[in-house]
Amino acid sequence: MNPFSQMLSQTTLLAVGETFELVAKNPAAQPIPVPLAPQVQTSFADLPPGSGSASSMLNRNRNRNRNRNRNRNRNRNRNRNRNRNFGDDAGAVFAQGGDDILLPWREIGLLHQHLKEWVDLPVDPPPSIADLRHYTGELLVKQKKLQTTEEAGRREEILRERSLELSGYLGPLGVEDGGGYPNTTALFLIIARLCEEIGLRYKDRYDALRPSIVNPRLEPFIANPAHAAYPSNHSFQSHAIAYVFSRVAPEHPGIVDLFLSARRIAENREWAGVHYPADTAAGRKLARLMTPIFEVVLEEQMLLARAEWT
Repeated sequence: MNPFSQMLSQTTLLAVGETFELVAKNPAAQPIPVPLAPQVQTSFADLPPGSGSASSMLNRNRNRNRNRNRNRNRNRNRNRNRNRNFGDDAGAVFAQGGDDILLPWREIGLLHQHLKEWVDLPVDPPPSIADLRHYTGELLVKQKKLQTTEEAGRREEILRERSLELSGYLGPLGVEDGGGYPNTTALFLIIARLCEEIGLRYKDRYDALRPSIVNPRLEPFIANPAHAAYPSNHSFQSHAIAYVFSRVAPEHPGIVDLFLSARRIAENREWAGVHYPADTAAGRKLARLMTPIFEVVLEEQMLLARAEWT
């Protein structure tokens, strides 16, 4: 069992406000291995604008869990982590025992080894300000419709998806109750973290304004992130997860539903008034262009995930 899987078997994901914490299932005794309940939502924190959700979530939980578990896990983790080589286990996003939560440094390092292959992909520039002002008309229509009874479910989705949570990707694959899929979960988390890094580079390049800045008549349903709008990172992350998993298990019957869910998650950001359809389309295109690179960077973790479905 790899370190990430072992950690998941000994802890529970506990929702705390806008993030989650890892809590030992039996703090008074040695942890009893229990499979992760897949229906528990794994989410990246919805943090203040400009703070990079995935990495900030990992660092925030690292500090919280260090204070909570230091005494309980010090001896156990000292022995386990002494020989721990994160580079040898692509799935080990988290240190064992829940005492420390780490970034996927190995995958980040590999990503930057291939920097020249993805830093200047042929993503079209965003529409002009005049065109964006015109496109706010359809967002105003969605804004009004979002307040109707028929769209109550979408409002709930938008609020839940302010942070990147995995039920929208695991659910279409049938991971709702039953055995856990820790390596698939790890793969999705790593993809999201890498997309965050890549997406912010492209956002900084284009520096596109949010819809409500272009047209103040728009009142976003959720707060505008401070970073630029184009491309949509929600769209990029969601579609990247779908594209990569379609390479992991192309025969899976849930692939179509996974792509539909990724599309809805991305489009919900338009309904929320924080993205244009052009932002969504650019995120989807970036995900498609990045997929061959992800196959190289994430090869080991993709094989681990594949083994869970065969």
